[in-house]
Amino acid sequence: MSNKDSKDSKVVGRLAEALSSGALVRVHRSAIPGADRLDGFVVGTSAAWTLIALCSDVQLDGWAAVRTADVTKVGWRGGTDCLTVRALRRRGRWPARAPEPGLVLDGLADLAEGASRAFGLVSLHVERDAPDACWIGEVAAVRPKSLRLREVDTEARWHPRLSKFPFEDVTRVGFGGRYERTLLEFAGPYR
Repeated sequence: MSNKDSKDSKVVGRLAEALSSGALVRVHRSAIPGADRLDGFVVGTSAAWTLIALCSDVQLDGWAAVRTADVTKVGWRGGTDCLTVRALRRRGRWPARAPEPGLVLDGLADLAEGASRAFGLVSLHVERDAPDACWIGEVAAVRPKSLRLREVDTEARWHPRLSKFPFEDVTRVGFGGRYERTLLEFAGPYR
């Protein structure tokens, strides 16, 4: 077994442990320069994508799906007795759960379409090219190697044209967070 394979299997093992334990973790993706470290709870994982219930300021705030192969480290942020877990438990929000209906984590097309259908808007991240940016909208079409997003801008106005995102470029998909919900509330459905 090569060093890389050994490291990959260690990360997969840590993701599985985080999933089964419900522990608060920080997911690192240092293979992508400038990629955010994500704090939260692993609520689903596959060989292709890992789903994290995001947590900040002792509150859950939507989900992020990241490519499992990009995860380089899973660090524990606290056990089941840390303040964040105790606060979430008291509020009936722990253990964190995957969204309903369940999402398929085996490929970007099913993941993004399912999240868009369930939550209205998704945020797509192309972190290798633009680590500090994301594009938010509804998945309007899926092609064999890309998806089309009908974007909504920061003022909750729909763009008339679709934007194209090759599958290989998308490193993270977000949905169900306060910001996406607020944009959808003010944008309303696309006419």
